Amino acid sequence: MWASFRDLRDARGAHRFWSAVARLTILVSVGVVVLFVAVSAMILLLPLALVVGLALHLYVRRGLRQAGRRPRRGLVIEGE
Repeated sequence: MWASFRDLRDARGAHRFWSAVARLTILVSVGVVVLFVAVSAMILLLPLALVVGLALHLYVRRGLRQAGRRPRRGLVIEGE
C-alpha cells in the first residue's frame, strides 16, 4: 500500500516538471513569434514611412513655394 502512494507521488512530481517545461516552451515560442512579427513589420513599414514622409515634405514645400509666387488679388478686405 505504501509503495503505491510513493509511486503516485513520484508520478505527480514528473507531471509537474513536464507541465512546467511545456509552459516554458510555449511561452518562448510565442515570444519568438511576436518578436519576428515586430521586426518584420519594422523592416517593411520603416522604409515606407520614410518615403511617404519625404514625398509629403517635398509636396508641401512645393505648394508653399507656388503659393508665395502667386499674387493674391481680391483676397484682402479693406475696412476702416
